[in-house]
Amino acid sequence: MTRWLARLLIAVLCLGTTTVLLEGPAFAHGQLVESSPEKGGTLAEPRQTVTLWFTEAPPGNAHFTVTGPDGKRVERQWLTGATKRLDEPVTELFLIDGKWEPRLYHEGYSVEVPVAYWPKVGEYTVEYLSIASDGEEVKGKLQFTYAGKTGKAPADWTEPTHGPDPGLLATIEAAHSQDSQPVTLPTTDTQTVTTAAPSVAPSPVAAPETGDDSPLVWLIPVVLGAGVVVLLARAMRRPPAKKTGRSGNPAKNNRPKAGAKKR
Repeated sequence: MTRWLARLLIAVLCLGTTTVLLEGPAFAHGQLVESSPEKGGTLAEPRQTVTLWFTEAPPGNAHFTVTGPDGKRVERQWLTGATKRLDEPVTELFLIDGKWEPRLYHEGYSVEVPVAYWPKVGEYTVEYLSIASDGEEVKGKLQFTYAGKTGKAPADWTEPTHGPDPGLLATIEAAHSQDSQPVTLPTTDTQTVTTAAPSVAPSPVAAPETGDDSPLVWLIPVVLGAGVVVLLARAMRRPPAKKTGRSGNPAKNNRPKAGAKKR
């Protein structure tokens, strides 16, 4: 029993170490770090806005949508919200002089996406498309469940049908193109979507070389975990040790004692 408890403890420690090592910093920048409602959560009452927090403030032509269970969009034009202190700081990596350097973010930059009305109970999807200050694409979505009161569309409501700003799409495409010229990130003073093509966006950051600073480091925990599984499998197949007598020699213990009468 003691041997099996020891093996179980070793397995738990190894798996715990693997989990910690896999939780590394993000290479992408300007990512979503918090939201309200939170991802996978439930909203019990109607509210006027959905709030998203990023490690960088999105540019004015970023794109946000809120889609209801019936597939209809219910968002109005997004606005820049207040900055707040993050519950847990976020680490992102930046390529500086050929090496990946970590940078810690303690502040979250919020985006307020007004919701015109809540037509149905069910799952709502928030999608966003933006670009970080280093030219990297910021794209994703989150879903939550709405379980509150439903309502009708306002009298002045028209469902939005526009897609992302062409200038934003052009900047993202240029950032991902190896042959593109460096371009600056387009900025606007207001939240009005523009259609003007951007001038120039920063060239894409080169992928890190293999070595101690490369993403290949994260393969170490995987190999560690596989080794633990192999060791446990071998231990389970090993036959239990035979019980011995006091002297440790089964044959010797089975010999008749001297002077004993044979029957």
